[in-house]
Amino acid sequence: MSFFTRWFGPRYDDEKLVSRAKAALAADPIISDAEALIVSSKGGVITLRGVVLKSKEKDRIEGVVRTALTSAGLKHERLINELKVSEGAR
Repeated sequence: MSFFTRWFGPRYDDEKLVSRAKAALAADPIISDAEALIVSSKGGVITLRGVVLKSKEKDRIEGVVRTALTSAGLKHERLINELKVSEGAR
């Protein structure tokens, strides 16, 4: 453990986290409109925002992002799922 990590905590590559998450969402054929989703990261905390048609899709999106980051070996602090399910589609 380096001096920097010990005193200031781990550093995360937020740009790489967002890029990998967006690529995984775009590649998933079940996710209806990946481009409409907002993926952001600050200090390794990834936030998912947007509106989805079904609650199953909300859960799938979170799972796809978690799997993509884990399989790429990208560490993150946590993932916050703020996706909303469309009122008419519940």
